Amino acid sequence: MGVDKLSIMVRPFDLRDLALIRRLDESGVSLYTMPALAENFRPLRGAIVSMLVGGEFPTFIWKAESNDRTGFIQLRVPNGANQAYINYISPRCKEDGSDDDPSGGTLPGDAALSSPDCTIWLDLLDEAIIGVGQRGIHHVIAEVDERDPNTQTILRRAGFAVYTRQDIWTVSTADYRPQGTVGRALTRRSSADEWDIQLLYANTVPRLVQLVEPLPSARDAEGWVMRDGQELAAFISIRQGAVATWMRLFIHPNAEAGADEIVAAAMNISFAKEPERVYCCVRRYESWLPGTLERRGFTVCGSQAVMVRHTVHHAPRVVPETVVSLEGQRISASSPFVRNFQQPEHEKKQ
Repeated sequence: MGVDKLSIMVRPFDLRDLALIRRLDESGVSLYTMPALAENFRPLRGAIVSMLVGGEFPTFIWKAESNDRTGFIQLRVPNGANQAYINYISPRCKEDGSDDDPSGGTLPGDAALSSPDCTIWLDLLDEAIIGVGQRGIHHVIAEVDERDPNTQTILRRAGFAVYTRQDIWTVSTADYRPQGTVGRALTRRSSADEWDIQLLYANTVPRLVQLVEPLPSARDAEGWVMRDGQELAAFISIRQGAVATWMRLFIHPNAEAGADEIVAAAMNISFAKEPERVYCCVRRYESWLPGTLERRGFTVCGSQAVMVRHTVHHAPRVVPETVVSLEGQRISASSPFVRNFQQPEHEKKQ
């Protein structure tokens, strides 16, 4: 049974909501994997921080005056970024507020839209997207478990679309298998590397994804590079969280044969500090990387759809002819690379 729209209030978090956030903390779902796994981040902490100092964790509360239904959504807006992530949303979608299906199943597809808990999401998502849009944020990103059709259905109804898919691989210090490969030296990201890193990013990430998700910034994670002569072979982003390390690998297509050395070098850095578990996010377009990780003891702990909602629409405008002329002279996104790594097998056969 629905709730009268006139009796619904969605508003920013304030101190009177402390008990509500604490109560709903365990009944929701995180749609931003990095802080959930590496930082074990709690929504209540983020809400208080955002209220006191502003900015990074905007939180919105849903309450219905006619009954005791409540909910909240929290976003995470990285400093200086024009995209936001859905950090947490509660309560989890389930039929009429009851417990999940004891068989482990979920509501079938569009049936989720009639669930009272799931309809709360639509109001929260609308308000949150308006809020971050007013702050100049262009995209809102959600990382959704592929086994959760309810969440995907609700997000699609809210205007989200799947942009890519990813697998989360993990390994502990006890399970890691070095394979006898000595990792080549990595050096810290520097300003002199930025141009080559951007070209590498253009070579390894599909254009559609580039439009909504930039490279990990130096503010968010440590950056490391590996060169082969003067050419950039790999860029590795490593974030040391409170409970685990989060890693992303960007490897030049012509350096894929050297992936074992690159991963070994990245793991030497990842395990150099206290957290004893590493998570590595691998997008499906990096289909050659899982084999390397598996040989080193990594296993998949989750598979997700990366869904995106745009908060702004670009209106066409007349561009002066001089600008059109300059646009046509941009440097190509592809960067040259000297093939000093072992040649891939499929190229040898050609």
